[in-house]
Amino acid sequence: MSMSQPRPLLPYFWLVFALSIPFWVLGYFADSLSDLIPIDLPVSALMAFLPATAALILVWREDGRAAARDFLKRSFDYRRIPGAGWYAVALLFMPVTLFLAWFAMTLAGAPLPEPHLPFIALPVFFVMFFAAGLGEELGWQAFAFDRMPERWSALTAALIIGIIWVVWHLIPYFQLDRGIDWIAWHCGVTLLLRIVTVWLYVNGGRSVFIAALFHAMSNVAFFMFPNYGSHYDPAYFFWIVAAAVGAILLLGGSSLTRARR
Repeated sequence: MSMSQPRPLLPYFWLVFALSIPFWVLGYFADSLSDLIPIDLPVSALMAFLPATAALILVWREDGRAAARDFLKRSFDYRRIPGAGWYAVALLFMPVTLFLAWFAMTLAGAPLPEPHLPFIALPVFFVMFFAAGLGEELGWQAFAFDRMPERWSALTAALIIGIIWVVWHLIPYFQLDRGIDWIAWHCGVTLLLRIVTVWLYVNGGRSVFIAALFHAMSNVAFFMFPNYGSHYDPAYFFWIVAAAVGAILLLGGSSLTRARR
C-alpha cells in the first residue's frame, strides 16, 4: 500500500496572507481597538481568525463538509491532553516569565508604574483571547503543522511556521507605532513563543485546545503587564523566554528534535 503524499502548504499560507490584506489596510485608516477595550491593539488584530478560516476553506474544498465539521471539532479536543501538568504549563508559562521580566526591569531601574491588575477584566480578556487563539491555532497547528513533512523535526516545523507567523504580524506591529527596536525584539519573542506552542502541542496530544489555551494566556499576560501592556519591554522578555526555550530543548527537547513520524 502506497503512503499518501503530503499536500502542499504554500496555497494555505498564500490564502492567509491574501485574506489579511483588507485588515492590514483597514488598520491604517480605522481607529485603534483601544476605543473599545483598554488595551493598545490595531484594528488589523481582528485578522486573528483568518488562519482557521483559510484552513477551513481548504479542508472543505479538499474533503467536503463532513471533514470541515470534524476539523472544527478539534477546537475543544481537550481529551487528547495526557495530564493536568500540561494545563499548568499552558496557564502559567507566560505569567511566570512576564513576572521574571518585570523583576529584571525593576532591578535594572527601568521606569515602571505601580502594578494595577484589573482582575475583574480577566474573564473578559480570557474569553476574547481564547477565541482569537482558536482562530489562529486551528490554522497554524491543526492544519499547517500537521501537514508538514514527517521527515522534519517538530523544531524545524516550528521555525518555519514561526517565521511565517512573524512576517504575518509585522504590519500590525508597525501599526502600534512602536520603534524599530521594539518590533525587532518582539519579533524574536514571537518566534520563540511558536516553539513553545509547538512543544506544548506535540506533548499535549496534538491538542488544539492546549495550543489555544497557551495562546490566550500569552495575550492575557501581555496585557496585564503593568498596566494594560503599556510598559512591556520585549528586550527584557526575549532573554527570559530564550532561557526557557533553552531549558526545554536541554531537558525535554527530544520531542522537538526527532523526526515527526
